[in-house]
Amino acid sequence: MRVALRILLGLAAGLVLAGLAIWMILRPPAPLALPEPGAVLDGVTLVEPGVARRDSQRLVVEGSRIARIDPAPADAAGPFAGMFVLPGLVDMHVHFPPPTLPGQTELFALLHLAHGVTTVRNAGDTDGQSTEPARRGVAEGRFPGPRVLACGPLVDGDPPRWGNSLVARTPEEGRAAVRRIAEGGFDCVKAYDGLDAPTLEAVREEAHARRLPVIGHVPRRVPFETARLDDAQHLIGVPPPPADPSVRFPQILRMWLELDDARLDAIIEASLRHRITHTPTLVTLDRLAAQADRAAAVGEADAQLLPRFYRDVVWNPEIGFDAARTLGAEGFDMVRAAQRVQLRTVKRLFDAGVELHTGTDTLIPFVVPGAGLHRELRLFQRVGLSPEQALALSTRSSARFLGIEGLGELRVGAPAELVVFREDPTRDLAALDTLAAVVRGGRLYTREALDAQLARYREHHESSLYDALVTPLVRRVLAATLPKREEKGR
Repeated sequence: MRVALRILLGLAAGLVLAGLAIWMILRPPAPLALPEPGAVLDGVTLVEPGVARRDSQRLVVEGSRIARIDPAPADAAGPFAGMFVLPGLVDMHVHFPPPTLPGQTELFALLHLAHGVTTVRNAGDTDGQSTEPARRGVAEGRFPGPRVLACGPLVDGDPPRWGNSLVARTPEEGRAAVRRIAEGGFDCVKAYDGLDAPTLEAVREEAHARRLPVIGHVPRRVPFETARLDDAQHLIGVPPPPADPSVRFPQILRMWLELDDARLDAIIEASLRHRITHTPTLVTLDRLAAQADRAAAVGEADAQLLPRFYRDVVWNPEIGFDAARTLGAEGFDMVRAAQRVQLRTVKRLFDAGVELHTGTDTLIPFVVPGAGLHRELRLFQRVGLSPEQALALSTRSSARFLGIEGLGELRVGAPAELVVFREDPTRDLAALDTLAAVVRGGRLYTREALDAQLARYREHHESSLYDALVTPLVRRVLAATLPKREEKGR
């Protein structure tokens, strides 16, 4: 009996030690400590893209706000003298990873910050667990990151595409879904593919009564002009909808090739008349096209910013997200053709005065937090916008839509959400890589501090033991989160 007891105690101790070892391996680095609020940026040029430029200024931050802006003394020689200060960048379409992946919420938040993104909008929580850890973690100061606004669960028809959706089959159910979202303290309502026109109208009315914007996908059964979303995502609904509602990706991209001037004129007219704004997320199709040469995409510097399991599992077309899994050479040709039409469409929208926002859809394969927004800005330049015009979309247009007083402005009393560059990105977007510091919530983070913390994450994630333990966990999370594929896959 005593021998058996010793064996049991030994096994129990072994299990405890094994569990402790696993916990130690999976435990992420301690978060970067939050600096004390307050900063003085002396001898800097203040740039509000598309609005104003003021040379040789002293900007003083007290608490979480800009307290003073004065001409700098002639002998200004602070650590940022001669640099350029802009309002923080805004990403209007992000998603955070599930909290079952230890440390990934903190890493995503840090990557946004390290690229000068000080505000993000979480455009729907597909698993019911990903939004709050990010929103509360940053708000409560547990780790640094951008201001997180969030839409909460999706509002979809029946059957819903994602598990964490509020199903609305009738106008009454649509209104009830909006009430639930408002009671949850969320900042927006995200409409999804399966809603019908009467239900979407009820969702919109209830949301507006509660001062919540409706963003999302133009549902398949609702014409763009009828949907009247406040902020339409991904340009969905701009091409004519397919006659066959069962058509899925990638075949649905063919609709871009059927977009003619008459249709685009109607989209522009409806957007201006109903004040519909657009978050095109150009980077999503761009990164899909990049996967035609998967080895090159995997080797990109921004793809290396995330742990290996993203490249090997999450972005694996066979076992992870499936956007590229059925694309052969002909399919990638279609993606590139659709992208060319998409870029021309965005230029037409911009030239017509339709309001545009910058967003990325992080969690889409090869769209990396923060780095993806830099790519998005460069794609706006490829469309034909100047660097300053592209940055104005992110720092002013996007910020203004969120309705936070002073966000995106450099004035006394405005939130201290700032980015500091050694070179002027409004002259050349290559200067985005010269980020020297970020002020978020009045706290100044230097480039050195951000890079040192990212290096700690990289060292942690490159452990072979970490890979061996995390990869099967990620597979299980994907199986539980992604929509089920049909047997033949699409």
